[in-house]
Amino acid sequence: MEPNPAVIAWYVEEAQRLLEDQQRRAESLRTRGGEVAGFGAAVMALIGGNAATIMGAVGGVARVMVGVGLLASAICLGIAVGTAVWGVIKPRPFAAVAADEIKIYASGRFLAEPDLWRVHLRSLRALERTTRKAQELGNAAAEAIMVSLYALLAGLGFSMITLGTLIFELI
Repeated sequence: MEPNPAVIAWYVEEAQRLLEDQQRRAESLRTRGGEVAGFGAAVMALIGGNAATIMGAVGGVARVMVGVGLLASAICLGIAVGTAVWGVIKPRPFAAVAADEIKIYASGRFLAEPDLWRVHLRSLRALERTTRKAQELGNAAAEAIMVSLYALLAGLGFSMITLGTLIFELI
């Protein structure tokens, strides 16, 4: 049974669409990672810039609690920012369909190919490798964002506990 060139061409189009979806997903994850990193860094700067004033406002056990809360918050926020930057935003090598592969398609061997489906099959294989790599990188970025979000929430939680302790002590 001969391969159906129209069906193979459809598979190539679908594979290209899937790769484009994965590339959009990766871009969206990078954007989210940047937002988490920026927000975490801003909160960390606010805490760090006001730590001495906050610590000076209380004494005794409350001072220790506030100090521990600020330190825990800073550590969690540092983890959130570091994970977002290292796990999501950091540029990573991405091997798409290699330029050498595309160059081969322009060679006489393929331009004179009577059965175009052979070229499509080669394209499908290249798109499959590229899409698999894009999915792996996207999944790793999504995991890093989850870790970063949990650390961010923990840091904000410690900040709220510290703020509550400070308010309670000053009342």
